[in-house]
Amino acid sequence: MKTTATLGQKKTHHLIMKIKPSSLPSPSLSIKTGSSKQQAVNSRKPVMLHIKAIPDNHQISVDNYDHALGGFNYSYNGNLHLLENERMDEYEHQTMILGGSRPKRIDTPGVDFAFNFICDPDISRKSLEYAIQFVDENSIPTLNHPAKVLRLTRDGLFRHFSDINGLKIPKTLSISPHSLKEVQNLVESGEIALPLIIRPAGKHGGQGMYLLESLDDIRELERFAFDGRNYYLIEFHDYRSADGFYRKYRILWIDGKIYPRHLIIDKEWNLHAANKNNFMRDTETFIQEETDFLVNCEEVLGNDGMRNIQTLFSGTGLDYCGMDFSLMPDNRVFVFEANAAMNTTYNRAHAASSHLDSYLIMHEQAKIKMLSQFANTAVAETDKRSH
Repeated sequence: MKTTATLGQKKTHHLIMKIKPSSLPSPSLSIKTGSSKQQAVNSRKPVMLHIKAIPDNHQISVDNYDHALGGFNYSYNGNLHLLENERMDEYEHQTMILGGSRPKRIDTPGVDFAFNFICDPDISRKSLEYAIQFVDENSIPTLNHPAKVLRLTRDGLFRHFSDINGLKIPKTLSISPHSLKEVQNLVESGEIALPLIIRPAGKHGGQGMYLLESLDDIRELERFAFDGRNYYLIEFHDYRSADGFYRKYRILWIDGKIYPRHLIIDKEWNLHAANKNNFMRDTETFIQEETDFLVNCEEVLGNDGMRNIQTLFSGTGLDYCGMDFSLMPDNRVFVFEANAAMNTTYNRAHAASSHLDSYLIMHEQAKIKMLSQFANTAVAETDKRSH
């Protein structure tokens, strides 16, 4: 099969190139991708297309020069980092990078299936639209189909899933203001209520967020550039537990199954991995609480919580994504975000998370199994069409 596309008048640049498998050995993470009988039947390697993007602002960063490859390694914001330490030698890999300013024809000979690594519609909306056109016109089986990723913006999460019973998703507006007054008018008109969080679209890890609790402090928002760029306004709810600590849970959705990922506990409401160093690292009860979540996720969340979370994940249509959330006093799940932009590459670097190793390896194995099963099905379909 030879797949092609010409994406017409739109300003874009498409590049197809071969990539080498990662040179980092990780035998502790490797699992067999199928039985020996299956491998004998599949005498050729499945061809996996990696769909990635240059951000809509056309900016990329150079990470380093790789002498083995004879070229630079680049960082493309808005692309999922998945299985980067795995040796994926059982596949033949091709990469397609969307974005840029010059249209170019795409030729992808012999592709069996694709994984869409473009994960943030706030950063790469145009490329997601091109990716939808490409995989649909060429009928390429695709994990994390770009159409599913495109609709899961922060405000899209509120629009599509806020009616699920047992979940609390805060009201979220997407705005492109040219003045401070526009934000003030939204509050005064009742479009959104205080307190609220304002955050630049496309930023992660809590970058640039500000909690506005009163219009008396509206001038604090002058720190933001209101020049038509995109921001989110998100109604804030104090989700502190009875002991005065904030808790943020993360779970993953991999091939139709829920996997608990981690729990962060701190006195601050804006929680991220670094917060583990404040209390969790030296507090045995908090470490045990996180371990209990990993071992007995169903018990922590309850049957209703698990069912409601599964309803949301199933509704996204994604093969791989994640959710950050907390638990409210009435045991409802308070959702911070749910999307494909959950980078969960395994590493042992975090001292406060060494007790998670066996669970993180389990997640890597689940990702590998997802790819293997999808690849086997795709190859069977490709071979059936060719005969």
